Amino acid sequence: MDEYLSLGHMQLVPEEDDRSYDNASNKPIFFLPHHAVFKESSTTTNTRVVFDASAKSTTGVSLNDMHMVCPTIQQDLISIVLRFRMHTYAMTADISKMYRQIRVHPEDYNLQRILWRGSSDEPLKQYQLVTVTYGTAPASFLATRCVNQLASEEASSYPLAAEVISRDMYVDDLVTGSDNLTEARRLQEEIIYILGKGGFALHKWCANHVDLLEGIPEQL
Repeated sequence: MDEYLSLGHMQLVPEEDDRSYDNASNKPIFFLPHHAVFKESSTTTNTRVVFDASAKSTTGVSLNDMHMVCPTIQQDLISIVLRFRMHTYAMTADISKMYRQIRVHPEDYNLQRILWRGSSDEPLKQYQLVTVTYGTAPASFLATRCVNQLASEEASSYPLAAEVISRDMYVDDLVTGSDNLTEARRLQEEIIYILGKGGFALHKWCANHVDLLEGIPEQL
């Protein structure tokens, strides 16, 4: 939770909007239940916070009940995997904290409120999540739509990389390659550059040739 605060993915509810549990301002407000999930075997994130947007409030309605169901805009997984298996030089990576790189509209902050305190000695405080939250119904669509928009905007300068981003990504996972090693390295560099312009950092790189891993910064 401290990381959420330090990265700016969560903030205290402004004092003028903090009216505990009553809604004197008549703004739509929803409190998300949350808990920690521990995975000791993970080398990158052994503790995750899970928010339950499907939990119903006292009204009998959940946040996900209020969300619109978004269409699928990514290619099906079978097509992505079959295409991946045809490359001579293959590489994979995923976007770090993908959903949390996308800010939601300030008018929607109140729909992602949580209660939190660092210890039992502290008073409960109201916070609001200001980025797309995993577990909300439109999260996958919103993240994929943002990545596709980046690819579209850079298509004239980097046509091959833009096509790969829109074609060979399954949510936050990049699964692609090339039949030419030089082209594969150039493709890798261009994909990193394009996604970086939107704040999407690729990490957990894997490849079937050492040259595709040599230039990757250690933190990625």
